[in-house]
Amino acid sequence: MSYYCPPITVTSRPLPDAFLPPTDAVTDVTANTDATVTVERDIPFREVDGRTLLLDRYEATAASGPKPVAILVRGGAFRYGDKGEFSRHAIDLAAEGYVVVEPQYRLAPEWTFPAPLVDVKAAIEWCRAEGVSGDPQGVVAVGHSAGASLVLLAAATADEPGFEPERYPGASSALDAVVGYSGIYDFRALGIEDGDHELAAYLGGGPEEIPEAYDLASPVGQVDAAMPPTLLLHGEDDDVVPLQQSELMAEALTPLTDVDYEPVPGGHAFPFHGGFYDDVYDRTAAFLGQHAGVAAGPGSGPDERLSGGGGPDRQSPGGGPSGGKPPVDDPTVGPNRRGN
Repeated sequence: MSYYCPPITVTSRPLPDAFLPPTDAVTDVTANTDATVTVERDIPFREVDGRTLLLDRYEATAASGPKPVAILVRGGAFRYGDKGEFSRHAIDLAAEGYVVVEPQYRLAPEWTFPAPLVDVKAAIEWCRAEGVSGDPQGVVAVGHSAGASLVLLAAATADEPGFEPERYPGASSALDAVVGYSGIYDFRALGIEDGDHELAAYLGGGPEEIPEAYDLASPVGQVDAAMPPTLLLHGEDDDVVPLQQSELMAEALTPLTDVDYEPVPGGHAFPFHGGFYDDVYDRTAAFLGQHAGVAAGPGSGPDERLSGGGGPDRQSPGGGPSGGKPPVDDPTVGPNRRGN
């Protein structure tokens, strides 16, 4: 059974620098003090395998006319977590004129590749078919860790029948630009030896058992000249996903499309770290604006946005926590919780 929550209206207000809101509290942390962002929680977008997948939708109420869409896909080692990790980014992007969605996707070990990929594509197609009034101005995606792998792979396999959902026939899963933070882009280069590796649960076994899954799930091996412009950022001190993963992705993309790759300060969770958020967000917004027709909002510097990140310092490949799998529906689990 799924439940739909009515829209929540978010209005800018001053907040202490160190405040970290819980995932069930919505706080405007944008630079635009006149912005009002409406958040619609738990919108059903896909029925599959007896489960209803939900997404959150963010939109500034003042803006009108065609808007670009930004899809934000969290990490979690393809096994952990739930939507909400990107809530701070979502509110900031919505205030700058995007319709922003953050979807759920199915998790391993219960579901294996390509299930999460198809779910992300279903979210993209939902935006085009139902989520935006009229044709969107452009559709872009941002992902962290496992989510970066999924958005890059969605872009690389856009509209390929074998990886498309059936729910939205005629709607394209193509993207106009993608951003990957500390992503997993080549499973073959991770040194996975057998099915006991954490990521093997997502792929369905070890590399000798199912080598085709390791190839098909790796964006590095699927890119072609239709790939959209791509921004790759990777924490210099990432001890979860090797920096080499982004290097390999950038090398594969360079002959095919515009790619901007840069190591940045921080560890695996750098996009959510309060000390790095402003720089990462500004780079991301500027890049997306070039390809979605939205300029970064004025006054979006560090003094105008809330300090403190939105996500945990993950310790598993793909962004998952270091301990056992937390229950997805546990209200104490979320990117802004402090060890509840």
